[in-house]
Amino acid sequence: MRTFKNRISQRGLSLIELMISITIGLLILSALATLFVNQSRTRIELDKSNRLIDNGRYALEVLSENLRLAGFYGERELTTLPVMSDPCTSDLVSPNLTDLRDALGLHVNGYDATAATGVGATIASPPCGLTTANLKSGSDILVLRRADTTPIAAASAVSGTHYIQLSNCKYDTATSVIDTTAANFVLRQHDCTSISTLPAANVRRFFVQTYYISPNNVTGDGIPTLKLKELDPAGTGVFITTPLVEGIEYLQVDYGIDGDNNADGVMDDINNDGVVSVEDTDGAADSYVTSCATPVCWSNIVSVRLNVIARNIETTTGYTNTSTYTLGQAGTFGPFNDSYKRHVFTQTVRLTNPSSRRERP
Repeated sequence: MRTFKNRISQRGLSLIELMISITIGLLILSALATLFVNQSRTRIELDKSNRLIDNGRYALEVLSENLRLAGFYGERELTTLPVMSDPCTSDLVSPNLTDLRDALGLHVNGYDATAATGVGATIASPPCGLTTANLKSGSDILVLRRADTTPIAAASAVSGTHYIQLSNCKYDTATSVIDTTAANFVLRQHDCTSISTLPAANVRRFFVQTYYISPNNVTGDGIPTLKLKELDPAGTGVFITTPLVEGIEYLQVDYGIDGDNNADGVMDDINNDGVVSVEDTDGAADSYVTSCATPVCWSNIVSVRLNVIARNIETTTGYTNTSTYTLGQAGTFGPFNDSYKRHVFTQTVRLTNPSSRRERP
């Protein structure tokens, strides 16, 4: 049997070899850890961006969906000149029915904050019992009125719930009624007679919705939130507040006026016939304003341009936001010089009901 006398036996590693091996292992482990941390940070930022985009889009979707129904009350048009009033009425516990009826012609109206900070950032006389503690400085308040798209029989009305009933009977003295008492819905359909009490017109749930930006979702959390104050859908007859979308920091609204081509809020002689009349309207916005001074101006609004800044709920380490953001006619907002990322979302919504009534062939 052959033997190899000169073969060197491997009996272990030298200290130098062990240190080199450990060093290489630590380098590899460090690289893997750095890769993991970077990927985790990237994933977190992507999640934040996705939530930012989702919140901004959802806020526009919620607002635009309800704006398309603004001014819908049922089977006929209400032409009564509107009277300005607090959309939540003077009595926040038991809404004033007269105030609600008088404002029917205001399918939308708003309260304007003209700047993010400083003069104009605070709305002087906010509605619905809101105060500076409830409102994010620099954000508008948007109000809309409408009826439910699903009618119910007058006999099925539940007392305590706000309904609107429209008359299609030429013998009825009133054209509409808003009430919470089932026995008061006595308006009739078109096939009535001078002495009949039936057939009764259908009734619809009545909505008054006030959208605003609050500096907090829950008191003190510092998360700007789109909120809604409206008549309680449960039919309690009071106004309740519902948080809708977190991270919505600013809302600025531009209103499109039909019959005003110089953005002064006053109907003009657009067809140049020497007379300012209904013939100067066609259902399309001729100019945009940030607010109206009179009920007549608000009644001529046929579209709304929504401008929203959505903000991340969490900060981003090592990031400073030095960008400025343009929100329609309100101008630029920022730079904020903080660690929150933001994005602007804009959408123009046609108010289907008031605008379609004005369309001309």
